[in-house]
Amino acid sequence: MQLIQKHMDRRDFLKNGSLLAGGLLLSKFDLQAKPKSKPRKIAANEKVNLACIGIGNRGADVIKELYKTGHCNVVALCDTDMGATHTLEIMKKFPNAKQFLDFRQMFDKMSNEIDAVFVGTPDHSHFAASMLSMSLGKHL
Repeated sequence: MQLIQKHMDRRDFLKNGSLLAGGLLLSKFDLQAKPKSKPRKIAANEKVNLACIGIGNRGADVIKELYKTGHCNVVALCDTDMGATHTLEIMKKFPNAKQFLDFRQMFDKMSNEIDAVFVGTPDHSHFAASMLSMSLGKHL
């Protein structure tokens, strides 16, 4: 068995070089599992002020999930059926949020307090609320 090769062809050189580079690259990474760090606390002024249009049924589910992230303050609630049984849960969850029956009035009164808007209405009414939100420069 020959230990030292006198002649190395190009394929062997590329293969050995690739293996060496891969080994060096992998040695730079710490492959041991580390404990997860605690999530960063978000200050109130770092949260998005969210207005919600359409707060019943599916809209209620989405609003609860958005709020669970800890990244938003729900500042306004808007629904044409405000006070109906399917909207009561969200109204009770956010008692300090201002309530509106018409999204146009909500924007007239609170536009400067809103950073983003969630629209959870049926398709036939989604467009008008979304376009007005975007025309006012709100994230949607």
